[in-house]
Amino acid sequence: MAVALKVLFDKRQIALTRARLRAWWDGDAFDAEATVLEVEANLAANDAADVDGELFDAAQYEPPPRLIALSILWGEGRIRPGDFTADKLEPARIGLAPDGRLALLGPGHVGPLLAVAAAHSGKIEVFEWREETFEALQYGIAAAKLGERVTASRIDLEAHVFGLNQYDGLLSTDDFAYCSYPPHLAQQIMKCLKPGASAVIESYVGLRAAEMATAFASSFAEPHIRAHGDLIQFFADAGMALESDEDVTEEFLETARQSFKQLGDKLGAAGNLEVAAARELAWEAEAWRMRLKLLTQRRLERRRLIVRKPLEGEPAQDENANAPAG
Repeated sequence: MAVALKVLFDKRQIALTRARLRAWWDGDAFDAEATVLEVEANLAANDAADVDGELFDAAQYEPPPRLIALSILWGEGRIRPGDFTADKLEPARIGLAPDGRLALLGPGHVGPLLAVAAAHSGKIEVFEWREETFEALQYGIAAAKLGERVTASRIDLEAHVFGLNQYDGLLSTDDFAYCSYPPHLAQQIMKCLKPGASAVIESYVGLRAAEMATAFASSFAEPHIRAHGDLIQFFADAGMALESDEDVTEEFLETARQSFKQLGDKLGAAGNLEVAAARELAWEAEAWRMRLKLLTQRRLERRRLIVRKPLEGEPAQDENANAPAG
C-alpha cells in the first residue's frame, strides 16, 4: 500500500510540474487549484498515463535559434568545439573514483555532460553560468534520464560560494576565460575540493589584442583572456599545486576545423534552416574565423591545467614550483 501511494504521489507531482511548465511556455497564468482538481480527477479515473503523456508533450522544450545554429556547427548539445571521446577522458585525468562526487563547471549544454556521465557513474553536480543555455541543459538532463545522479544549478561566476571539502574532483571549461575576477573562482575551487582532490581547468590564454573583440563577438559573455602565467598564478595564490600544464591548442584547432569542414553536409541534413538560426550561424562563423586566426598565430592559446588541493599537513610548494616552463 505504501508503494502504491508513493507511485500515485509521484505521478501527481509530475503532472502538476508539467502543467506548470505548459502554462509558463504558453504565457498563461497557472491556476494551481484548478490543475490539482483536474489531475486528481484523471488519476481517479485510472487515466493517469494518458494525462501524463499529454502534459509532457505540451511542455516539450524548443531550443532558440542560437542553440540550433551552434548544435549544427559544433554537434548536438554543444556550444563550442568538442568531442565525446575526448570529454569522456576528463574524469580519468584526475583519477576520480567511480563513486566520487564530481563538480562540472561551465559545460554550456548537455553534450559535454553526457560524455562525462558516460565515463563516471557517481554523482555529478553541474554549475552553469550562461543564462541562455541553462534551460536547454536542464531539458537535456531530463531527456537523458540522468536526474537521479545529476543536478544542475545556474551560478554567478563572480560571486558563487561553494561548500567546504565537498568534491572528489572538478572539471572547468572556459570559466576562467569569462570570469572578471579569477582569484575568487580559483579560491572557491580550492575550497570546494576535498584534500588531495584534483581539478582539470581548460581555458583560453593570451595577451590582450584588439582582434579579441571580433574573435569573441558571438560569445555568451564578455571575454577576460589572461596570460598563461597569470592563470597559473591564480591557483598558486589559492594554495593549489600544479600537477600538469598542457598546451592543447593544436588539438583544439583540429576539432574546430573539422566542424567547419563538415558544415556543408550538416546544413544539407538539417534541411531548411530558419532565417534566425541561419543568421546566428553566420555570426558564429564570422567570429570563429578571427578566433581560428589568433589560435593559428599563437596569439591565443588553449591550455589544460591539472591542479590539486594539498593534503592536510602537506608542506607548501616552493614559490617557483607553479611557474610556467620556459
